[in-house]
Amino acid sequence: METLEGFRPTEDRQRRALAMFSAAIAVSDASGLRKSIEIAQVHEVSIEALREVLLQSYLFLGFPRMLIAAGILDEVLPGSDRESQLRPVGADEAARWFERGVDLCHRVYRDNYQPLKDRVESISPEIFRWMIIEGYGKVLSRPGLDSISRELCIVSCLVIENTEQQLFSHMKGALNVGASLEMLAAVISDLGDGAGDGYRTALAILDKLDAD
Repeated sequence: METLEGFRPTEDRQRRALAMFSAAIAVSDASGLRKSIEIAQVHEVSIEALREVLLQSYLFLGFPRMLIAAGILDEVLPGSDRESQLRPVGADEAARWFERGVDLCHRVYRDNYQPLKDRVESISPEIFRWMIIEGYGKVLSRPGLDSISRELCIVSCLVIENTEQQLFSHMKGALNVGASLEMLAAVISDLGDGAGDGYRTALAILDKLDAD
């Protein structure tokens, strides 16, 4: 809450506010979630953008924390679209997820795409297929939020989680899809010491990326 209270961005306000919301989902504290949504409203972040960050959070944080955050978001900003989306996945839809997933994963990882594919498939071919279709295709390629914002929000929640390997990949991925080093540094700085060891991990990675 102290970190949220001190949040005073002057540049890239909406993306940084979204990243704070993503971090709050990771922490999964009701007061912090409400405060992060309030901050997003102050900085004119759309409810659609908040929902996109919420939806992608399960890929990195799991369904339990996503559902907790969904309940808080609906409590603070009740939605009007209640139409059921329960329907079979069509062949065309599945094909689009696959194509979009391969394209986005290439953009995020660039030259590391093939080494990533080889490494993950050597462990479990199913995992890489799910990464492409479920992660990059179905979720992270949705049109409601740009790739820079998505990657910055992923970075933010991974700082809280302090998952070093994934954090490095997505910090580099944020740069690959168009974020500036300054923008990435600002998102990490916003979290500060309140993010604990993850903050120090992120700073070390930032130094490495800056040196490269």
